[in-house]
Parts: sequence; structure tokens; C-alpha cells
Amino acid sequence: MKLPSPRHDLKRRIAPAATTSHMALRRLCWLPVIIAVCCILALYLHTARIQSGVNSKLSMSDQSAYMDFAISAYDSQLHYTGGRNRMPLFSWLMALFYLPELSDEAFFAVGKLVNVWLSVLILALLGAAFLRRFSKLYGAYATLCIAFLAFVLKSPFFQAEILFYGLFAAAYICAIDNLRNPGWRRSLAVGLLLGLAHFTKASALPALLIYLASLALCWCGTLLRAERKSNQAGSLPAQALLTVLAFGGLLLPYLHESYQHYGSHFYNVNTTFYVWYDSWSEAKAGTRAAGDRIGYPDLPPDKIPSLQKYLREHSPQQIVDRVLVGSQRLISYGCTREKSFHRYGYCSQVALGLLVFVFAVPLLIRQTAARKPLEHAQIVCFTLAIFAAYALGAAWYMPITGNEGPRVLLVLIVPFYWTLGLATHAEPVQALKLRLWGYRCKLTSLLFGLMSLTLVYEIYQVVAFRAATMYGGK
Repeated sequence: MKLPSPRHDLKRRIAPAATTSHMALRRLCWLPVIIAVCCILALYLHTARIQSGVNSKLSMSDQSAYMDFAISAYDSQLHYTGGRNRMPLFSWLMALFYLPELSDEAFFAVGKLVNVWLSVLILALLGAAFLRRFSKLYGAYATLCIAFLAFVLKSPFFQAEILFYGLFAAAYICAIDNLRNPGWRRSLAVGLLLGLAHFTKASALPALLIYLASLALCWCGTLLRAERKSNQAGSLPAQALLTVLAFGGLLLPYLHESYQHYGSHFYNVNTTFYVWYDSWSEAKAGTRAAGDRIGYPDLPPDKIPSLQKYLREHSPQQIVDRVLVGSQRLISYGCTREKSFHRYGYCSQVALGLLVFVFAVPLLIRQTAARKPLEHAQIVCFTLAIFAAYALGAAWYMPITGNEGPRVLLVLIVPFYWTLGLATHAEPVQALKLRLWGYRCKLTSLLFGLMSLTLVYEIYQVVAFRAATMYGGK
């Protein structure tokens, strides 16, 4: 029998020790990351606390209405569904934290705190998604932009926006993944997520229609390549039907109740009536005065606002002017007005991101046109349609909201950074490299490294000045 050599025996004794040392070193490497995350979280909570002090009046920006909704939902054991101005999901969530002995001010404070921690949870999930899909540098940059330039100033409010932003972002990400590689589970997820988003704010139906149109475009492209993807060509209509059934099935009781009391499944005073007025004063004197939140407004048919009525009574120039004025007001409130209460700080980073888009898009067009010109057409159409529909919708609704800030527009902040990540992490863009001081680095890494330096300045502005002076509820 051959005995092991002393050298072999020494290696066997050293190997476990080396493995243990390597694992300990790896754990130690995570320590700076954990410390950094804890510091960022502490800074986020500190900034939210400052903004919470600014938001001291529960009567401002629909907050008291959401509180009354939550109390009614609590009293009815979540059977109360509202007057079709605000959707139920957020108020139902807040009803879980309500106690009868709480005063209005105490419940207001509880709701703000719950919303702050809800924003932390949503940001953690979004951060994990960004870091998993994209480079660590870009994932951290995008998550910090979303956190400190939008969410932190929206979170300490008794409003549904943070929940809506998170659900809409998840639906957008899932929709793009499914358009890229259709599957049954993702089709179901898109329908459920859009349904939950619509149950939070009645603004997700356009996204569903845009998604279905993009999926139809994907189906047409698949038919042209049927000899390679015959199974997928047959399953896409069924997957689209699954999305619709998931969306409708989730909302079915609410839609049925809306039809019974108001005569329309998707009845909502904002999207059914107010959007076709020229000002909030007209809406108050019109369908709202006629009881549109109790039932269908008691007005003659020629007094009921609608798209057809609006087109009859307004010239094309008036329609264009409304969009232009609304767009200018959004930009002024959010970006250019020096003492605006709505300057979140995202404008400079979005502008830099758009410059990166301008740099990346020609490379992507060149590659797509040379290889497979229709391969990603459905994703491009979906993205462009989503941004166009929701940006124009925000501009169109500005005359109704009066002095409201970019509250409606901020739903696009996560989709913007996700789309920017997809564009800059495509193969032709990632292939561009520079040689600096003898080292080769990716051009995108250099760009986002420089943008991260400007982000530090914007975060400093938010923490040191904006959180204490601006009002993030509008």
C-alpha cells in the first residue's frame, strides 16, 4: 500500500485553512458595502424627516381626502371603494394602520411614516433589479437618482404616488422583458401589476393598451419569421388574452360596482370628465357640482364633457397651445424657476441622461439596421409610446391641477433610468473603450462616473436646502 507523501499531507491540512481564510476575506469585502448602504439609508430617512416637517398641513394636496377614504375603508372592513375620484388600494393599505383612538393629526403622522418605509421597500426592490440587470456603477447611480431626486421628497406624504410609481415601474420592466422574450408567467405578471397600478391610480389603462399594441407588433414580426418560431407565433395572442384577463379579473368587483352605480366600468371623474375641462373652476361648476362622485352627473347630455365635445368646441391651435403651456409650466416648476417649490433636482441628471441617449442611439440603430431591423421594434414602439402618452398627458392635465408640480410626470422617472440602462448596456455601446493612463476602460463607465460626481452635488442640494424649503406634495 502506498502511503501519502508528507508534502501531500501538508497540502490537505493547508487547503481547509486557505478556504476558510478566503471566505472570511470575501465577507470582509462586503463590510464597506453594508456600511455604505446603512449610511445612505440614514441620510434618506433624515431627508424624509426634514420634508415631513414641511408637510405639516393634512388639508393640502388631497391628503385629508385620502385619510377620510382610509377611515371609511376601516369602518367598512375594506368594502368602501370611494367616489371614483381616488382609487382604493393606497387607502386600503393605510386603513391597516388606523386605530379609532387616533386623532387626525396622529393618523396623519402614522401615514407619513408608513409611506416613507414603503418608499424604502420599493427602492430596495428597484435597486436589486438595477444591480442585477446592469453594471454595479450604473445600478447604484440610477437607484440614488430615483431615491434622492424624486422619492425622498414624495415619501412623507399621505398620498398614493409612491405606491403607484413602484407598481407602474414593475409593470414597465416586466412588460419590456416580456416583449423581448414572451412567456406565460411574465404575461400574467404584466396584467396583475398593471391591475394593481390601476387600482392605485386610474392611470394604468393607457399603458395596458400600449403594451397590447406592442405585443401585436411583436406577433406580426413573429409571423414573418414563422418558420423559426411557429410555437411562439401561435401563443402570443393567448398570452395577450391572459394579460387582459389578469388585469380585468383583479379589478372585476370594482369594475362591476362602477358599472352598477355610474354606468361605466372605467368610470373615474378625473379621466371621464375633468380632463376635458379647461380649468379646475370649470370642473367644480360642472360635473362636480352635479354630483359626479355620488352617481352619474345630473346634467343635460350637451353639458357632459367628452372628447367629442372638446374637439367640437376647440380649434387645433387651442389644443396645441394647451399642450405647450402645460409643458412649459412643468419645465418651469420642476427645472428652471429659481424659487420654485417643485425643484426636485432630477432635471440636470435627466438632461445628462438624454445626452447619453443621443450618443448611444445612433450606435444601436446602426447595429439593428445591419442585423435584424425588426427584432426590437416592439420594444422601441412601447417605450416611445409610454413616454409620449404619459408626458403629454401630464402637460394636458396641468390646467386642471393649477399650480401643481410634476406629481403626474414623476411616474416616468424609473422607466427613464431603466430605458437608459438598456440603451447604454447594449453590446455596441459597451464595446466602446478608452485608454487612460495605460488602462482601458469602458466609455459608459467613464460617463456614469462623471455623472455620479454631479449627482453628489444634487443630493447635497436636496439634503441641505431643498428638503427644508420645497413642498414635494404637488
